[in-house]
Amino acid sequence: MDRHLTRILLIEDDEEDYILLQKLLAKILATHYDVLWERTYEDGLVRMLAEEHDICMLDYMLGEHNGIDLLKAARRQGYTRPIILLTGASDGGEIDIQALQAGADDYITKGQMQGELLQRVIRYAIERKKAEIEREKLLSEQFAARELEKRRSEFISMVVHELKTPLTSLKGYAQLFRKRYVPGTNEQIARLAERMDSQVNKLTGLVDDFLDVTRITAGKLQFREEYFDFDVLVNEIIEELRPTTERHMICREGITGQTIWGDRMRIGQVITNFLSNAIKYAPETDRILVKTSFDSNVVTLSVQDFGPGVPEEERTNVFSPFYRLEDLRASTVSGLGLGLHIAAEIIRRQEGQIWLESEEGKGATFSFTLPIDRDHASVFDDEMDSIEQAT
Repeated sequence: MDRHLTRILLIEDDEEDYILLQKLLAKILATHYDVLWERTYEDGLVRMLAEEHDICMLDYMLGEHNGIDLLKAARRQGYTRPIILLTGASDGGEIDIQALQAGADDYITKGQMQGELLQRVIRYAIERKKAEIEREKLLSEQFAARELEKRRSEFISMVVHELKTPLTSLKGYAQLFRKRYVPGTNEQIARLAERMDSQVNKLTGLVDDFLDVTRITAGKLQFREEYFDFDVLVNEIIEELRPTTERHMICREGITGQTIWGDRMRIGQVITNFLSNAIKYAPETDRILVKTSFDSNVVTLSVQDFGPGVPEEERTNVFSPFYRLEDLRASTVSGLGLGLHIAAEIIRRQEGQIWLESEEGKGATFSFTLPIDRDHASVFDDEMDSIEQAT
């Protein structure tokens, strides 16, 4: 059986110590050691930096130099292999501390050099250095990944903000055209102005989605929470979206009768996304059903369409960023696949749950639950406890 080969660079000015080390290593059966030898500080440094080897063992005394000086010089020039410092002193005194501070991986006196101990010191030094290098590499990669993600988010945020200004101007011009050319005066221009306003709204929605995603990534998605009537919000959004579809009838089933604590605008954003998707992805149907209910201090909202549904293998991915159904990617349905990801993050941050139920050919139902009071009551109780303790 072939033995593992370990290459040792020995920097030692005493030939007898070189011969002794070779003899000790030759007695170790588990590993074959190839010893490369240099006598001087200068030649040792050159060979450390130039030639392949697994570990360096260097003597503390090297003529007018010492091994710690060589150790420091090698580390300054990027030497990363493990180093074991050797000394003839019976006790290391402070040499061992100096060696470790200078970058040595271990320290051994020549009087202790016996086969089993020597093998263990060499093996452990190599393994520790490998583990240290891997750890530093991993940390470096993680830092680089965080920096890249940070710069990407900053870049997207900057681009989004730059786009918002001209979009706001275009929106104003579109509204001005629509007011100036009302239907009945110049039908063609009125229709063009309406289409222009619609396209600006779509582009603004895409930009807002990008901005929300960068905020989610950076942990800066803001929430402005208050008590609000959940049923009123649902009704408002249904009424806002009814004029956007001529084919679908949006039906409401059930009421909660609840005032809940949360971000009204963000929760409305989720409901709007559910309804907009139902309109877009079930274009051949004529009905969308919005169900709301209340049970055990939780409100539930579901939006059910009766379109093609979502294939089973794709259901786990619908809340992932930039994900769109395979059979819709090449269709005329607009969007970047961010809406459901943002919706899921909003519901998660509001301490609710979000999910999809679907059967191919029979439509899809997107649902979420939200707690009525979440942690607002506990915050109030904590404040009252603090006041009582203070008094």
